[in-house]
Amino acid sequence: MTIGDYARAILRSWLVVVILAAVGTAGGYGLAKLTPDTYRSTGALLVTSDRGDSTSELVQGSTYVQNLVATYVLLARSELVLQPVIDELDLNTTPRALASTITASAPLNSVVIEISATSRSPRLAQKITEAVMKSLATVVSRDVAPQADGQPTVRLTVIQNADEPRFPFAPSTRNYVMLGLLGGLAIGVAFSVLRAFAWQTVRTRADIKRLTGIPVLGEVVETRRGTRLPAAVLKDRLGIEAESVRAVAANLNFLKVDGGLKSLVVTSAASGEAKSSLVIALGVMIAESSRRVLLIDADLRSPSLAEYTQLDGGVGLTNVLIGEATFADAIQDWGAEGLCVLTSGAEAPNPSQLLTSQRMTDLLEEARAEFDFVVIDCAPLLAVTDATWLGNQADGALLAVLYDKTRTHSLEKVVSAAAFGGLNVLGAVLTRVPRRGVSRYGVGSYGTRAPADGGQRRRKISLRERSRRNR
Repeated sequence: MTIGDYARAILRSWLVVVILAAVGTAGGYGLAKLTPDTYRSTGALLVTSDRGDSTSELVQGSTYVQNLVATYVLLARSELVLQPVIDELDLNTTPRALASTITASAPLNSVVIEISATSRSPRLAQKITEAVMKSLATVVSRDVAPQADGQPTVRLTVIQNADEPRFPFAPSTRNYVMLGLLGGLAIGVAFSVLRAFAWQTVRTRADIKRLTGIPVLGEVVETRRGTRLPAAVLKDRLGIEAESVRAVAANLNFLKVDGGLKSLVVTSAASGEAKSSLVIALGVMIAESSRRVLLIDADLRSPSLAEYTQLDGGVGLTNVLIGEATFADAIQDWGAEGLCVLTSGAEAPNPSQLLTSQRMTDLLEEARAEFDFVVIDCAPLLAVTDATWLGNQADGALLAVLYDKTRTHSLEKVVSAAAFGGLNVLGAVLTRVPRRGVSRYGVGSYGTRAPADGGQRRRKISLRERSRRNR
């Protein structure tokens, strides 16, 4: 994936990213409020040497003290120093646990040791700091520092008393909120990228062309909630739904197969990709041009034409194939003048055997002879091979691709399966395209509209430019 792909993946899931960022921010704020306040008290000790009368001895003593400071910093958190503190303050803890609340440090090139202690009580933090400084000074002078004439050569002097803190240093609500926000954003971005890798879907004509190389005959706009495509097309023949289907029907005229296209199989990669709605709506639009059109429901495993058209599905294709009904008796008029439907008929236990029979081949020949155009609704190509067989009996196949639902790898697999079976995929139709950027004159590019002046301004500029050139 390129940087642009990552950016588009994040933009596609922007709402998830925003929600997770908000959740992270709220979580950080809540955690800050639930975390008990912690106070810190700080004091400082000066390390000096009492030995040295001459300048040379003083310099040597100063260097000697600086070398000892790092050792005393470590000593401040040792059991030798902290156990007396525990005993003095009567703390219910251990030297190791107390050491986790103590911080000792020395500024660079200095002989000052800074001691800090943290506690949930500001007063206790001050007492612990004072006790640690006192204990450290005692341990150094009594047990650690070299002795000369019975006196320690190094002394620790308090130069900054531990103060009682007025405000807690932790938790920092701002830091918690920022960490929560960044954590939520990171999770949201990671989700977006992982979703793009694991669930890449088809959204544009360019996606279909890039993945398959087959032509895209059009984009059928999604209907309003609670309305199916066939009903929307019949209700408003000038609506955006009808216009988008009419554009697909018009583009079928450019598919010349041996002089003309008379029969077509419509299939998809998986179920639920609006192929049956496309079959019916396409039949209505083709019948507009005074052509006799037959729709055949050959999806015997999950038939839907009878449900969508509200026709009687008791007698249909299966009944004709087993000889219980004639072709003429099984077809039913529906929707528009010249449009007929052959429903799936009675449920059959052997759909593949019926669809690959010689009787099915004869039925298709009879249908092509009687009708100007035959549209066959078939089962998804990745599920069964029915569409491959029937597509080879017809003039070709049309692939329904559901906007933002058909996965890219499924589309690649279905085209490979079609090529393996010798199926001639004539084109694809992107179904249920969002209504944004769509006018009553058809589907345009996403998020764009035609100029309000219908292009007159561009034409005037062109004529003006041509006149100038002619002069």
